[in-house]
Amino acid sequence: MRRWTVDDLNEAERELVLAVLGGGYLDLTGRTGNPEMPEIRGELIRQMMLDRFGWPGTERADPRGIRVSGARLAGGLDLAEVSSSLPLSLIDCHSAEPVRLRGAKLSTVDLTGLVAPRLIADEMTVERSLTLRNSVLGGGPFYAVHLGGARIGGVLNFSGARLSASEGPAMQASGLHTGSGVFINRGFHAEGTGEMGVVRLPGVVVGTMLNLAGATIRNPDGPSLVADYLRTGSNAVFYDGFEAEGTVRLVGAEIGGQLVCDDGRARPSRPGDLALHLSQVRITGHLLLAVSFPDGPLDVTGLTYGGRPGNATLTEWLEMLADRTPEYASQPYFQLAKAHSGAGHERNVKRIHLARQKDLLRRGDLGLSGRVWHRVAGVTVGYGYRPIVALLWLTGTLALSVLLVLLAGAAGLLGRCPPVEQVGLALNAVTPLVKVDHQRCVIDTSRGPGQAILAAGWVLQALTWAFLTLFVAGFTGLVRKSS
Repeated sequence: MRRWTVDDLNEAERELVLAVLGGGYLDLTGRTGNPEMPEIRGELIRQMMLDRFGWPGTERADPRGIRVSGARLAGGLDLAEVSSSLPLSLIDCHSAEPVRLRGAKLSTVDLTGLVAPRLIADEMTVERSLTLRNSVLGGGPFYAVHLGGARIGGVLNFSGARLSASEGPAMQASGLHTGSGVFINRGFHAEGTGEMGVVRLPGVVVGTMLNLAGATIRNPDGPSLVADYLRTGSNAVFYDGFEAEGTVRLVGAEIGGQLVCDDGRARPSRPGDLALHLSQVRITGHLLLAVSFPDGPLDVTGLTYGGRPGNATLTEWLEMLADRTPEYASQPYFQLAKAHSGAGHERNVKRIHLARQKDLLRRGDLGLSGRVWHRVAGVTVGYGYRPIVALLWLTGTLALSVLLVLLAGAAGLLGRCPPVEQVGLALNAVTPLVKVDHQRCVIDTSRGPGQAILAAGWVLQALTWAFLTLFVAGFTGLVRKSS
């Protein structure tokens, strides 16, 4: 292709050449008497970035690069596979054609306010930051933004951007790596369709923070955000009015700081879908999850975090685990118990495990015999966490035995047996551990009532031994281990 010179340029393009030579900034916004945006051809920018433009004399582009605002990029902008050390700043520029940066290797790129059908920048490498604040991209059936496999040395900034796709995802960034934060916040809005999700961040590695505060993502028939196996160096935040229509998926993600889900809402777009999918997520710091954030079912199986979860009470957490998870799983309860145990709240730990056992009885796969034993363990020793209950049952059994013998004495079935010896007879009948001389106290079994009392004593004796055994098992933790 022929190398362009100043003679090939229009007035706005000549001004741009002078600005680039002098390291200046060209502002074409709102030029008086010009109802349309001044035109700068994308090919001129490409030749400048490749150092193929015929600069006047021996002059060369200033290291501050190409800086212009308010231009219409005629013919689009194609920097695919271009390598350049010149910074590129195109502020509030419009393009009727897609902006192509596929495979490019650039210093820094600022496309704040860009209006274009698409940004195709997969496998792109940016030494410093890529900025698309307040950009408006999409409207067609394909990705509005494609950053799959891109490498950004600094910040990726989509704050306030508006992305849309009539079919499929609006943003595809699978395998993206950034050296610093990713900001998809402050009024960011994305709409798309389909099972793949609207904003796709699977396998993304974020050097520091992932920030979606104040973002809105809508999908009428699938997930909103898909960030499976995401890795962040610090926090991942969803708050300040964050709103998602469609499942928010972070399956297998590793969060290097806190995961904050508060002052926002994630709701499923279809009946039966999850609102929040945090299965197998590992959080180095704290989990701050408001009970109002997932407006629907959530999956927290395999979720681990440091410290006690915040922004929800223990009661709210237990209600979420019991009523809003798709099926019973023990791990979320054990993780919650571990967090409270680490904080020294042993009473809360018992409460959590009791709730776990109740959920297991309600939704777990126990079988008939397992369910029967579970009910017995719950009623008698609180699943091993309340052995005092078995002791109370034991005391009640002994009291019932004493009452039964006293009634027998009152009915004349014991002969001349003093009340004290009657009590001894009752205790000895149900628990041979208590030895009492009861030679004068013998139940008259020649009559029907006496036989019934003797049989009742055998039943009470069996119950006494059962409750004593359960108390010992609960006290030593055997019931907890078996259940």
